[in-house]
Amino acid sequence: MRRQLTIAIEGCCHGQLDDIYRHLQQQQQRLNKTVDLLIICGDFQAVRNVTDLETMSCPNKYKQVGGFYRYYTGERKAPIPTVFVGGNHEASNHMRELYYGGWVAPNIYYMGGSGVVKFGGLRIGGITGIFKDFDYAKGYYETPPFRGPGRASMHHVRSYEAFKMLQIRKPLDIVVSHDWPQYIERYGNTDELLRKKPFFEAEVSRGDLGSPVNALLLERLRPAWWFSAHMHVRFQAEVGPHESIFNEGWNGITPYSTQGGENMRRPASVADKPIAAAANQDEIVMSAISDDDEDNTTTCEPPSRPRLALNLPPPKHSAAEEPSAESVVSEITKVEPDMAPKQVDMTAAETDTRPNGDSSLEQEVSETADPKVPGRPTRFLALDKCLPRRQFLEIIDIEVPDDTLGEHPQLEYDAEWLAILRLCHPHMPLSELPFSPSAEAQLSEAASGIPLLPEAMLTRELDWVHSNVFSGGDRMFIPPNFMPMAPTPPPGTPDSASFGLAGHDTGMWNRGRGRGRGNGRGRGRGGYAQAGQHSDVEWVGPRPYVIYPNPQTDELCKLLGIEDKLTQRRH
Repeated sequence: MRRQLTIAIEGCCHGQLDDIYRHLQQQQQRLNKTVDLLIICGDFQAVRNVTDLETMSCPNKYKQVGGFYRYYTGERKAPIPTVFVGGNHEASNHMRELYYGGWVAPNIYYMGGSGVVKFGGLRIGGITGIFKDFDYAKGYYETPPFRGPGRASMHHVRSYEAFKMLQIRKPLDIVVSHDWPQYIERYGNTDELLRKKPFFEAEVSRGDLGSPVNALLLERLRPAWWFSAHMHVRFQAEVGPHESIFNEGWNGITPYSTQGGENMRRPASVADKPIAAAANQDEIVMSAISDDDEDNTTTCEPPSRPRLALNLPPPKHSAAEEPSAESVVSEITKVEPDMAPKQVDMTAAETDTRPNGDSSLEQEVSETADPKVPGRPTRFLALDKCLPRRQFLEIIDIEVPDDTLGEHPQLEYDAEWLAILRLCHPHMPLSELPFSPSAEAQLSEAASGIPLLPEAMLTRELDWVHSNVFSGGDRMFIPPNFMPMAPTPPPGTPDSASFGLAGHDTGMWNRGRGRGRGNGRGRGRGGYAQAGQHSDVEWVGPRPYVIYPNPQTDELCKLLGIEDKLTQRRH
């Protein structure tokens, strides 16, 4: 027996929760369906107050408080369980308080810097932020009050998060990111993408559109679905079960990398000038504005050698190949007036036949520790932001085993992910020095040349989690332990309130860092509200703190027997 879950996917949120939930409820009524879960792919903007707004990385003239604070105070409640990852325009101080994940409001769950949760039998992974080569290898050096470059760098994904995600051994059904995986445009209709976004042409030609970190994770994890946003365009693609999207491996994440392996698809021809899309009056197109808090318009030549190579042992050679199997093909379901959702079977696997590993901690990485499901492709879907006449929301039906669904599915902890948190926690980097994986990690050729910790080490932590967290059971629901900690504006404060910030731009936007992969050169992804449409509302009362240590983080750290190394740092 199998049952069905109905999942909604939203692109960039940009603080438009009211509009998203309103549109989703209209679609439910039209389709006569009940959506079980909403997934938001970043730029959520969980802004509670003026300090959160100051910490968000974007020009002051575009800053508005938005409507999230009403969900934070309980004035409104999310009508549908909602999970999200962070993007590059977030209240980064608020996200830092919930680094391991947690409720930002009742029924709205943030997946943390990276994370895996379960919902109704689905395993959902997520990674927050965007790729910038100059910050990728660094640790979490930023400390309050998060001013200057540290305000923007908090949105940049770190190699430590990628390392944790790479340790996943069991199949994932869904992975959510903000930025696209690098090269993914080659697995869909590239010509159509360039007709919609002609200013992507140079990046597509160079092969540096998207995140190489996400491409590495896609190559390793191969979920049934991968959802993203960031580029403000709808795009779908499919990576077949025997296709390789990223062959460089862990040490091959290099700026402006254009070298693809023999299995890499070449980009579609861009010789013909693409037809420019009609201008949309509802969007500010800022072609020179980067994803950070500054203008990165300076041209940067590719460096002569890799900048992110890590000091790791050589790969373990193996002749193992992925077993041959038929590709399972399903359609993406788009929400349109005359189209109802279709069923998609994306269950990871009926049974897990992978070995648990030897008891010896000295064993080498098991070459069979692979989260891929033989014969299953990965379907990629990117969506736009919430604006009129945009493709920003889609609904799909998913079949899952009958015994995994209760009457009302709830978010659950994932035992393997909690074990990975314990396993990697001693190596968490807290400075600008490059992160180096544990000495026990070995590069495995059979696992795409990535550093894997011995499976026996993970098994030991998994046993600990089952004994101490799950108490011998198979499931543990995430407790609804949200508690508001920070002050908020008074009821009735309009979404457009900027608390005086819009009239006090510091000019930082014009300085430009001019270096590094991922500077958003000319992409025109302006994700902000219309400049000048602000309410003249000042913040009343003392300035809120930058960080409020969150009881959810404290409880999870105590549950796992680890230390909260981030939110307890005051200076």
